[in-house]
Amino acid sequence: MTLPVVPLQTSPLTSSYRWNETAGRYVNASGQFVKFSDVRDALDSVIDASGQRMNSLTQQLIDQEISLAEWQIGMAEEIKTAHTAAAASARGGWAQMSQADWGATGRLVRDQYDFLRNFANEIASGKQALDGRALVRADLYAQAPRGTFEEMRRRYERLMNGMEEEARVLGEADHCNGCLEQAEQGFQPFGVLEPIGSQECVTHCHCRFVFRKRGPDGQWIVKDDGE
Repeated sequence: MTLPVVPLQTSPLTSSYRWNETAGRYVNASGQFVKFSDVRDALDSVIDASGQRMNSLTQQLIDQEISLAEWQIGMAEEIKTAHTAAAASARGGWAQMSQADWGATGRLVRDQYDFLRNFANEIASGKQALDGRALVRADLYAQAPRGTFEEMRRRYERLMNGMEEEARVLGEADHCNGCLEQAEQGFQPFGVLEPIGSQECVTHCHCRFVFRKRGPDGQWIVKDDGE
């Protein structure tokens, strides 16, 4: 299905995607809807690249090539870059981001800064050993932008698209008990289901949300970008 595309800025993930504001979906150069899996694959590429840089920073810290302060600054920069790209991608591109969107993104980034500050404090105190466990922990920060992407999708569908309920759909991965329990609840009003990344699998979660609202005839209209 081809729809007219508002000529706004391209996705932060790839210049080949453009945003159709009416549908709330990405389209390709031919005007066809981009599969949700392709959008997530592009996001994963950004996450993987950021993860490699975070891994390198942490390894440099372990090898005493950089100071703890330098490591924390570098990690914070990676967090900001990856999460803002994820947020803008969920919203359709940099040009579509409103002041309120930036405010919501800022709160999510500040939460990550708080986690990072605790990480640094534990390294300084010796509670966090500088070995392979530090590399594993650093990887959690690299994976976290998926949660920001889904939170901004939830925000967009609720505030801009008038969706009334949401349901968690399990990703193609091993599922923790928390994600299974969340998915079993089916459609719920916004605010009932927990965010992506809040369960035992933390930031490695690959779940997503689908949404629905009542149409003029009283029937549910479901929006599933994965279809």
